[in-house]
Amino acid sequence: MTTLKLNLAVMGVVLGLWSAMPVWALVSPEQAAELGLQGTRLTPMGAVRAGNADGTIPPWEGGISTPPAGYEIGGWYVDPYADDKPLFTITAQNYQQYADRLLPGSIALFQKYPDTFTMPVFPSRRSAAVPQWHYENSIWNATHTQHCDPSPGPDREYRCLDTSSYRPGVAFPIPNNGAEAVYNHGMYFFGKSHVWRGYAFNAFADGNYAETVKVDRSLLLQYMTPEEKPKGEVFTRNGGAMWCFSAEDLQPPRNAGTMFGGCNYFESQDFDAYLYIPGQRRVRKAPEIGFYDSPGTGSDGLRTADSRTMFGMTGDEEWYEYSEPVRKEYFIAYNSYKLASPEYDFKDIVRAGHLNSDLMRYELHRVWAIEMKLKPKYRHLSPHRFVYYDEDSWAGTAAEMYDAKGDLWRVLESYSLQFYDVPMLTFWGDNNMDLINGRQSSVNAFFNVGAKRGGGPPDFVNRPDPDYFTPAGLRKHGIR
Repeated sequence: MTTLKLNLAVMGVVLGLWSAMPVWALVSPEQAAELGLQGTRLTPMGAVRAGNADGTIPPWEGGISTPPAGYEIGGWYVDPYADDKPLFTITAQNYQQYADRLLPGSIALFQKYPDTFTMPVFPSRRSAAVPQWHYENSIWNATHTQHCDPSPGPDREYRCLDTSSYRPGVAFPIPNNGAEAVYNHGMYFFGKSHVWRGYAFNAFADGNYAETVKVDRSLLLQYMTPEEKPKGEVFTRNGGAMWCFSAEDLQPPRNAGTMFGGCNYFESQDFDAYLYIPGQRRVRKAPEIGFYDSPGTGSDGLRTADSRTMFGMTGDEEWYEYSEPVRKEYFIAYNSYKLASPEYDFKDIVRAGHLNSDLMRYELHRVWAIEMKLKPKYRHLSPHRFVYYDEDSWAGTAAEMYDAKGDLWRVLESYSLQFYDVPMLTFWGDNNMDLINGRQSSVNAFFNVGAKRGGGPPDFVNRPDPDYFTPAGLRKHGIR
């Protein structure tokens, strides 16, 4: 049995039982008492505060809650760990001695690209931090937040949140099951809004690539106060909008001006999207955008819509059965400040089959590992997958997609770092690597690629016009 197959077999045993039936029970007061800002076993996010037994993962001590010296609001992110040196480098020649802490996807990359793929491993830095109000609300949610009762129907038991029982924060800091863990990830803290010009690539097997550029706009209403939320039926129906997202194509020229916008809701996770097509000068409803295995926009068919941010919630019905979430220790991309440096362009970043290992930083962290299997009555390009969520932030860190034959197909990595202007840990670009055809595709979040073209980091201060998320607003803002 190969190392990869052995790892999968062991993981399958560890992950255990499937979450087939709804669990409405809140955690007990005794369990909730383990959550706290200081002196408790768990952090407000539900992460284990202590380091691991051998000291290779340190305790969480609050993360980067204030910007490091030299950082200015609106500027590029200063690397607080620039002086760190790699502890060791994992290669195709020595990876087996680290196999118990390597993701199956990482092992597959060593086997696929033995001469070029390496993992430089640095000291683990638990940099994740969010605002104080988020911590306080997350602790409160542990004994209050629950899904809608009665349920809205079969396969929707975990798709509807009772907003009267929720405060802006982690909904289920001590998850009872995989569905609650996935819900936490689907609404992990990403600020209250953003506007950015993001760069992405679709790469061929030889490392040549085509670039796409989009302006992304977002309103994260699940973290807004009632006074901050926009008014209007688009934002208030279905229990209220959780988040609203819009993307406008700038490059390639053939797509320029295409724009979509829409919202997800507390009582429905079906992204209610509309698309403006400049060649037709009209807006149409676009149910395919953001829906499960629909092609990710601008990805040349190399990403599925649900792979954005490592498989958050999508669609009104849950197509997958989840295993119980289990904490595991893995080497993952983390604190990717070097990769985010404004001195690098895609010519420096993209290599054949994977990204430039010289720009990467891997650390040992605890993650929530969840196995997902497609329910028999549904169909998806990837009926089986594993996802890994950072325990300190609930941000997605990695995933593996298996095809209908059961073969490992796509390996996903997210390159996270702690943002400073709004304290939060989230991705600075990602990569979807196809092991079969050797191609790659990223999301539009490599902001540093635009540094030499007048671009900058995301804007989390100036909120986008709410009209970008409505059909009428798309008509107004569309290029005619």
